Amino acid sequence: MKDTPEFRTEVHDVTHEKRLADPERLQALARTGMMDSPAPGAHQRAARVAARLLNAPVSLVSFVDDKRQFFSAQTGITGPAAEERGTPISHSFCQYVVSSEKPLIVPDAEQDPVLCSNGAVQDLKVRAYLGVPIRSPDGHVLGSFCVIDERPREWTDDDLAQLSDIAEMIESDLRLRETLEERDIVLQEMRHRVKNLFTMINSILRMERRSHDTADELAESVGARLKALSDAHEMIVPVVNARRSEGATTTLDALTRKLLAPHGSEHETRIVIRGEHVPVGPKAAVYLTLALHELATNAAKYGGLSTDGGQLTVQWRLGDKEAVEISWEETGLAWDTDATPRSGFGSRLLSIAVEGQLAGQIDTVVDTDRFVRRLQVPFARLQA
Repeated sequence: MKDTPEFRTEVHDVTHEKRLADPERLQALARTGMMDSPAPGAHQRAARVAARLLNAPVSLVSFVDDKRQFFSAQTGITGPAAEERGTPISHSFCQYVVSSEKPLIVPDAEQDPVLCSNGAVQDLKVRAYLGVPIRSPDGHVLGSFCVIDERPREWTDDDLAQLSDIAEMIESDLRLRETLEERDIVLQEMRHRVKNLFTMINSILRMERRSHDTADELAESVGARLKALSDAHEMIVPVVNARRSEGATTTLDALTRKLLAPHGSEHETRIVIRGEHVPVGPKAAVYLTLALHELATNAAKYGGLSTDGGQLTVQWRLGDKEAVEISWEETGLAWDTDATPRSGFGSRLLSIAVEGQLAGQIDTVVDTDRFVRRLQVPFARLQA
């Protein structure tokens, strides 16, 4: 066979073991759900076709973690390995396909200085082996699609090409499974979000109705609330993958600047926004947007943004207790230091959003020359 890839790894090579145990690779493997899964029909057909085309007594679709290999499909293998649908890593040639990320071509394992001591040679009678990588949709090598012979054999270029073509069909099956799973999750997530959205709108209408005397005031206030919800949802990327971490969809800086943009240009000195990079997840973005919108609305009506001489400073930092501390400080007006925070819908909304949904705390400081709201939210909750 021309240009046969050379096999150079060592059994206890640190790089080899590190690649097998790579967390990202293992997460990609877990997302497929292949380990210990029922035998997929497509994989079983691929194994049968490979065995016939290459005239090999054994063919395996093998997924490999850092401790064992699992056969999602098999043909020709017998004994405990067939019954358990896998072997320990000590009896695996496929592990080297994973760590090298390229085909492994073995004409005679007994003559190979590394593989001759592998348990598969003695216990499973493996002599000749040809395996190609099986890759996840995001490119990680998860295992090997292989054919095995009990006798020495010189594999041909055509053997490798045919095996590689069939392996691509297995990879297509993995992509299809992921797509179907994603579709189901999108539908579930959209149903959940629409239900929550209508619940929230109904609550807003019910509480706002008691707070305004005229229809115009009610319409204006409700419209502002719904605009806040719209701004939040614009910044939320729908969850489209069932098994991947959702990750952040915005940052605290981007969210704050977007909500305060209607109250003044970022080049004006009346609004100061500063803080460390803090990612915000999709669920947290909804409630944080509602809270910040409420603060901005009050500032524009009664506080630091209600006059030309007023000023608003919003800043945050990561505290010592793995929490983000947000300071909302308004100056430029005189405040009654004996006044207590209003207990209307706005305050209740703040409490629901920050304390209820984000497991945070709200502190209020009123001096004669400034009004301060301090929000403390666990960093982990902001990632949700």
